[in-house]
Amino acid sequence: MDVSRGVVRGDTTLGATVVVIALLREAKDPVSRNWLLARLKETGFTASRAQLNRALTFCFDHRLAVEGSKGVQWTCTASSSLLRSLSKGKRL
Repeated sequence: MDVSRGVVRGDTTLGATVVVIALLREAKDPVSRNWLLARLKETGFTASRAQLNRALTFCFDHRLAVEGSKGVQWTCTASSSLLRSLSKGKRL
């Protein structure tokens, strides 16, 4: 919100989060952040890497997605690769 002029702008972070969630749900396998940025651009939604990171942080914080060595993956699916990753836990 631009307080000096009273202009209210849409929350681009919310918009980015909604689109990122939809893309992660559609993806069958883990995807990279670069893949997500490219898909966002294809859909006509321009997002910066910072906006993508904020959207992904929201997903991680709410356990909607996980990030591993092969990329980001939606967690609401029962894919074998996700179940295997969750059973092994984090490696340090």
